[in-house]
Amino acid sequence: MLNIIYSEKFVAQFERIPSKKQEIAIKKIDVFRNNPKHPSLKAHKLHGVLKEFFSFSVDHETRIIFEYGGKNTVHFLKIGDHEVYR
Repeated sequence: MLNIIYSEKFVAQFERIPSKKQEIAIKKIDVFRNNPKHPSLKAHKLHGVLKEFFSFSVDHETRIIFEYGGKNTVHFLKIGDHEVYR
């Protein structure tokens, strides 16, 4: 099981999304924690300026940007719509 570290920015963005999306995000984070390659997440490596990071889908509009840390550790950096890539 992965250890997830949440950045301050992630926490602030998470608190601003609607509660219904928060519930969906929590479920997807649980899926990710147990199987980061689960097909429903559509996890992928990013390109360009963000090429060192990865992303997965919470729903059709919402993404989580993350990076791998040490052994079994992931840092969640941002959550939001496609503007999160900027």
